[in-house]
Amino acid sequence: MTLKTYKKAPIKLQERRAIKPGYMKVETPVTKNRLTLWDMISGAKHDFLTLLQTSTIARILIPLILISIGTYILYGQLYPEVKQRAREAAGYYDPTRTELVMGDSIQPKETYLSNPGPEYFKKLTEDAMSANVLQEDPVSKDYRGRFTLTVPSLDLHDMQVQANVESGVEEVYNTALKTALAHFEGTGLPISDVNNNIVIYGHSAGGDYYSRTNDTAAAFTKLSDIKIGDEISINMEGKEYNYRVVKTKIVKPDDISIVTGTKGKDTLTLFTCHRPGNNTHRFVAVARPV
Repeated sequence: MTLKTYKKAPIKLQERRAIKPGYMKVETPVTKNRLTLWDMISGAKHDFLTLLQTSTIARILIPLILISIGTYILYGQLYPEVKQRAREAAGYYDPTRTELVMGDSIQPKETYLSNPGPEYFKKLTEDAMSANVLQEDPVSKDYRGRFTLTVPSLDLHDMQVQANVESGVEEVYNTALKTALAHFEGTGLPISDVNNNIVIYGHSAGGDYYSRTNDTAAAFTKLSDIKIGDEISINMEGKEYNYRVVKTKIVKPDDISIVTGTKGKDTLTLFTCHRPGNNTHRFVAVARPV
């Protein structure tokens, strides 16, 4: 067998550029990654840990700052409650409170009852209405009858409530609260479809006045015994409306949230002077429809 002849292809030499001594250019592809929140957090964490490892001052100052912040937060949350409890225990809030009188001691009824007076309610009404939280509600506003309130857990049954009491007028205020609890003028009522705060208030009494007399005027002496989850019912125009307590609180007298509630929320608020027979604070129970 004979070999076939072939011709070898010519060799091509590639021109090479001279490279300067000590310099080499290496090009690598660069991929641009989008910076994410996690990248920023990880970077900050890394820098923070590096700082703690490399700086003695940082190891001392940073824990002190964190401890100070935590202490401040706890102080803001706990101090007001602790202060109030301590003052109550020491009788700080009792400068105008009637001394406890047991049994058959005969004194004027007004001696026992807390009574902020019409001027207080006039100012509270003005401030609450100027906040524009309560919605326009002609159905509730025009109602002038009576309805009843029941709180089974407090053994309060079918308590008479006068609707839309003009509390800023002394004669109206005093007359209404002699025989009934009062519905705060301009707040909601269950017969309306408008979701406003329904506000009912009454006197509390010092000593054993209410336990001896069961006077309707002092029925809310027992209000501070109410608990979250307790049921409240309103009977109005032949229909019963049921509520359940979701919050209780002690506030200063000028706290307008007593009246306004939360805009657009259908709530029922009961309040009275706290402690019983004392005008310095208000005990408030907030309930929502069942």
